[in-house]
Amino acid sequence: MTLPAILDPFAQGAAATVMTRMALEWLIDEPTFEALFQPEAEAQYTRELTLTHMVDIMLDVASGTRPSPRAAFRARWEQIRVSEAAFYGKLRRMEPDIAAAVVRHTAAQARAVIAAAEGLTDEPIPGYHARVLDGNALAGTEHRIQPLRDLRAAGLPGKLLAVYEPSSGIIEDVILCEDAYTQERALLDRVSIGAGQLWIADRNFCVRWFLRDIERHGAFFLIRRHQKDLPFTPLGELVPVGRCATGEVFEHRIRVEDPEGGEPQVMRRIVLRLDKPTREGETEIELVTNLPAEVSAILICETYRRRWLIEGHFQRLTDLWHCEVATLSYPRAALFAFAMSVVAGNAVALLEGNLRAVHGEEEVAALSHYALVDEIGHTYRGMMIALPPATWSFVRAYDAAALAGVLKEVAAHVRVYWMHKATGGPKKVRTTKQKSGGGSPHVSTRRLLDQSASRRSPPRHSPKQIMSSKSGGSQ
Repeated sequence: MTLPAILDPFAQGAAATVMTRMALEWLIDEPTFEALFQPEAEAQYTRELTLTHMVDIMLDVASGTRPSPRAAFRARWEQIRVSEAAFYGKLRRMEPDIAAAVVRHTAAQARAVIAAAEGLTDEPIPGYHARVLDGNALAGTEHRIQPLRDLRAAGLPGKLLAVYEPSSGIIEDVILCEDAYTQERALLDRVSIGAGQLWIADRNFCVRWFLRDIERHGAFFLIRRHQKDLPFTPLGELVPVGRCATGEVFEHRIRVEDPEGGEPQVMRRIVLRLDKPTREGETEIELVTNLPAEVSAILICETYRRRWLIEGHFQRLTDLWHCEVATLSYPRAALFAFAMSVVAGNAVALLEGNLRAVHGEEEVAALSHYALVDEIGHTYRGMMIALPPATWSFVRAYDAAALAGVLKEVAAHVRVYWMHKATGGPKKVRTTKQKSGGGSPHVSTRRLLDQSASRRSPPRHSPKQIMSSKSGGSQ
């Protein structure tokens, strides 16, 4: 299946941008969004300003096409024809469940295309569908609303949990909370667990009832043990089982009692004794899991390291997809902006899945996200002037397999070799610690460089100084 001829110049010269636009056109489906809006909305309603309009505007901000919500709104005003006050009023009332529903729908759509393109990566442990669970607190905002104006403290607009699928690179679900002081554990009862999944999480989520709930759903957990919240009785000696990349691995079975009097839970406890301490000075990492004995403890330790994938994804959402908009002080507005950055990130994950299918996993693993997003951002606005939204309506007729086929055709034109990550050496270690007091709080880098150069080589004299010295010698 080929593209319309009018897209050929951009498909060859700006292939990544064309793929991104096609992905967004397919994911942002207005009839589906309005159908999502009705069951999720509690107090909101739709008139001229629809949910699709709000998604489009905030995606412009998340993708960097527009620098702010106001700029994005004004750029789309001809399509919407409502006042700026109406836009901001709806944005600050956007219910978190609506934003989460948009993320879930678009994530499922994006994953279907990646699967159709055969762009999924292998599961960390074959046969188990891994999910990484982590929390995040949105950064403090500007003091634009009245209650914040007289405070020095930063206003935190909310907290969230995110569910990340390593095989697709997609955040498939978010749990959004307006109260930034809410403990992450208080949101665990809203996590949707499926049979056969493997849940990987840090020790903050090591809660007895949550581990039991995972097991009750026919799923598996791999979670770092919290020493205070998961007491146990050993059922055998801790025995060595080998080494992984970061240290020596030990294992035994343990019994965890149910505080409510139910059946005790038997699980594996795996201890990784590190070759080098962590930044917090810890020399051991304890993991608990209900994976069967056929899954080696060494593979389990290596799999737990994959938990950091979601940390990297969060960092990209912050740096590249502008998930934290400092001007949005109202919690619902800030959470909706974050959710739209997740949608933008999932669209790029869809793009990367098709690139993997065409160029191979190693090439895409070496891809710089910064270079990819920069390439898209530099050509997107100009392309949309030449090819307005109506030009892309053909994409809506595709199913997942048809879209994957077209995206793979375009992906062949993406010059991934020009977008590789920089391969510089490790960061240089500082040899002198910063003084805590007594010295100047700043230095002139130019003067330091000059001093360093003067120590490495003899002082140089200008031609005028040389002539002066020669004339003085002849006299």
